[in-house]
Order: sequence, then structure tokens, then C-alpha cells
Amino acid sequence: MTQHTSYGEVHGPRAGEISRRGFMRRMLGIGTGILSLQFLGGTIAFLWPNVTEGLGAEITLGTAEDINSAAPDWAQGLPYIYNPARLFVVNVPAGKARVAQESGGAVEAEASLPVPDPGEDVLALWRKCPHLGCQVPQLCEFSQWFECLCHGSQYTILGEYRAGPAPRGMDRFPMRLDGDVYIVDTREVESGPPPGTVTFDDREPGDMQHCAG
Repeated sequence: MTQHTSYGEVHGPRAGEISRRGFMRRMLGIGTGILSLQFLGGTIAFLWPNVTEGLGAEITLGTAEDINSAAPDWAQGLPYIYNPARLFVVNVPAGKARVAQESGGAVEAEASLPVPDPGEDVLALWRKCPHLGCQVPQLCEFSQWFECLCHGSQYTILGEYRAGPAPRGMDRFPMRLDGDVYIVDTREVESGPPPGTVTFDDREPGDMQHCAG
């Protein structure tokens, strides 16, 4: 209790003290803030998953036989998902043959399935979407394209841009053969090809059914 020269005694908390109601308000505000941060963190984690795990080094994938053992559909053109580095390892001649087969003749290919050993004709695509970093899933069964489920960007089996808000095709990593062993260098990210790049799949988005967008 303090003494005021004009108004007499003034009842209230001492300087530096807070009332019970003020304390409860402050704790409620802190709790609400923590919950908001947790929600925001969960949302960001969903949209931007950990795509850097396993990056920053040379990665030995093994031989074509090793990859076929781990992913038997690789010889049939289905990209091999290498999870430690968030990669699609694309068997290019088999991929072309797969798209040609699934497109009903709309796309032509030189090879026929299966292609168990593509030699140097292999591509390492980063599964991080160039738009906002979402993780791109396996090929859409309808289009045989990569289709980001977050915002609908679409890419061919070679990672070439076809539709959606992404600024370019899928980024990739240098890949080489050391003898018969495939090695990916994840220390260097190569930007994806610009829109309009067409290697062999010139279909338009409206030509087929899609999984996203």
C-alpha cells in the first residue's frame, strides 16, 4: 500500500509485482505462442522435408547388377529411389522405352525393355522440387512424369519441366562410372534444364491423366 499526497492511500501491487490475473494472462500468452511455433514448425517440416541428409560427398551406388537387385523394376524404366541422398537414379534408355510403351506410341524409343545395364546413360535427379523444396514422389502411373503433390509442378522422366509453378526442371548431380560402379557426386548441384527443354517426351500436360495439378 502506498501514500499519495493528493488522493490518500492507493491499494494495488507493489512496484515490480504483478497480480494473479496478470500472471495468468502472461502464462496463457506464452503457452499460445509455443503452440503457434510448434504448428508453424510442423507445417514447414511438411513442406520442406530434410532434403540435405546424405548430401555433400561422393556416394557409391554400386554396379548395375547391384541396383537391379535392390530395385528389380529399374531395368523396366522405373527410377531407383536412393533415400539416403534423396535421389532418383534414372536408367535413361529403359526410361525412354517405358514412356514409349505407356504412352501408347505417342513417344518413340530406340531400346526395348528390359534394359538391365544402361552403361553411362544414367541420370541422378534430386528429389527436391525446384519450386519450394517439397519432396517429389515416384513417377505418376498415368503420365509417367514426376509430379510434385505440393503445388502441382510436373516433369518428364528426365526431370524436364512441363507444367506448374517451378522455375526450371529438376536439379541433378554429376554421375560417373568407376569401372562398372556408379558414383554420384552430391557436393555439386547442377541446375535443372530451363522450361522448353525437350529431349524425347514432347507430350503436353493435356494429353494424359495426372496424379497432381
